[in-house]
Amino acid sequence: MPTKRTFGWIQNPGDLKKLKKVVSIFQSDSPTHKWLTTERLSLLMKYNLINPDDYKIFQAELSKFEIEISYSLLKGKGSGTSGRKNALCSGIIQAVIDAQSSRTYIDSSGVSVTMKKPYTDDWSADGYLRWAISCGLLEYDHSHDTCKISPLGQKLASSADESIEEYESLSTALLSYPPVIRILSLLKEKSEQTKFELGSQLGFIGELGFTSIPQEIFLYDYCNATPAEKKEIRSNFEGDSDKYARGIASWLIQMNWVTSYRKNISATYEGKNYSADLKVYSLTRAGEKALLKAHGKSSNPRLPRIVMFEMLASNKTPNAEFLRLQRAILLKTIANSWKTSEQIQKSLKEENLDLSVSAIVDHISGLIAIGLNISERQGKFKLLDKIIRLEIPQQTTYSSSSVNELKEIVRSKLQAVDHKYLILIDLAYSDASTTRKKSVAAREFEIQTAELLTKELNFAGLRLGDANRPDVIIYYGNNGTIIDNKSYKDGFTLDKHNADEMSRYINENRQRISGIPSNEWWKNFPEKVENFTFLFVSSFFKGRLADQLSYISKTQGNLKGAAINVENLLYLAEVLKTGELPYPNFFDLFHNQELTITL
Repeated sequence: MPTKRTFGWIQNPGDLKKLKKVVSIFQSDSPTHKWLTTERLSLLMKYNLINPDDYKIFQAELSKFEIEISYSLLKGKGSGTSGRKNALCSGIIQAVIDAQSSRTYIDSSGVSVTMKKPYTDDWSADGYLRWAISCGLLEYDHSHDTCKISPLGQKLASSADESIEEYESLSTALLSYPPVIRILSLLKEKSEQTKFELGSQLGFIGELGFTSIPQEIFLYDYCNATPAEKKEIRSNFEGDSDKYARGIASWLIQMNWVTSYRKNISATYEGKNYSADLKVYSLTRAGEKALLKAHGKSSNPRLPRIVMFEMLASNKTPNAEFLRLQRAILLKTIANSWKTSEQIQKSLKEENLDLSVSAIVDHISGLIAIGLNISERQGKFKLLDKIIRLEIPQQTTYSSSSVNELKEIVRSKLQAVDHKYLILIDLAYSDASTTRKKSVAAREFEIQTAELLTKELNFAGLRLGDANRPDVIIYYGNNGTIIDNKSYKDGFTLDKHNADEMSRYINENRQRISGIPSNEWWKNFPEKVENFTFLFVSSFFKGRLADQLSYISKTQGNLKGAAINVENLLYLAEVLKTGELPYPNFFDLFHNQELTITL
């Protein structure tokens, strides 16, 4: 069975010069290839930074007349139990990229030298390899899990540094990559955008792997943080699509297609203005010309777009392969003729894919947001780009997951609520593999819940999150609700610990003693808010939920509470937005039980 690789979405690598070096490995007459085989690998051997067997294997592979190398040998192995810091060079691509840190090394004769670590880790090497493949500089053989240089890669490897040939080769490679087109197009529409503004419009919005932090929430958290917290927020408070946008923009800056500078950016959150210096991006005249070239204006033919199957969904989303199949078939369906959504639906059914019209429209929106040119005319859709390298694996059995099936059920019922909030289902059922990833998913669940209630709906409020305060608060008129989000793939059991935590929040809010807690979170409720309720939000609930809700209520002066699963939260948003349920009546739903909304 072929090895599964991830192509199409690049977060880490960003240096075009290093990208060229990676590609040049495969060109036997290139300066990089000669340097690698005669100098760099010998240096690694001299300081015992490579296993002697790996050294022999590398040299043998690089000496072949037609160089085609296994993906694993290019990337190298993980660090294992020794840790990344002490891992030897185990991949060919690792050997051509210096690490950032400098170290002192001693050879067998005792002579020492201080230099940059002369190889990178396997994760960074993998990033550069995926980048080269996704931009068409290298060709990947799925059946054999090997890579070789493409004709475009040969042109790049043969070009002199800083030459017109190098620029043209890199231009073609980058403009073949749809997300580059998306970023250039967004900056053409509106200048001076931050990574958050670009990220919010990039990728399959509403799915895991394509999250974006709302800019006003970033500014709110940053402006209310301590100096130590500010550094952490600047470094790590961003969604996946924000990272993609930032990375792509860095490539475009190196091409002089985009310029960046810091600017004071302001946003209003909960009636208050917050501002900070953020990096903004603007399109240059050279960038405008590049975009014209990509679209085939003037004498330039339209450049084909490289869309690899793996690009059509993130591995973070449940049953990514099934989503990729749907989108790949959809692209083939609208590639040659104009089709209505109903005609697309019929074509998909012929491939045993039963999609609603609503799902098809959402898929098309996502494909546009990754950078593809899909036009709509009189209710019909057509792909205007020529797609290359889209290979659909034939031997894989695809089936939908329970989470995706739930999303499709909810999608069909949401007529007024923006479908981007379907990501709440993914986040509520998050299956994060590490504590850090679980923490990030929980934070994004809180953020999206607050956004649904305050941006999509007419509640006031905000996400508080973090230690010693509720996740979200909302209010309308003189009514307020304290909300606790629980992201659990296998359902949430409200135990005494969680009940006592909510009781503490209720008690702190009722007493409102200065300095208790030190963050005085309850000040975010205006003084006019006098009637309070509490709410738990999760994937689904297990155990004796009603008993625990009643326990909290009885210990807190019979203040009423409720719980709601994410499916019913979205249904609740629908009836509120359509006016079927008036906002004041929302607070009458709290009776220490789980809420169920019928659509």
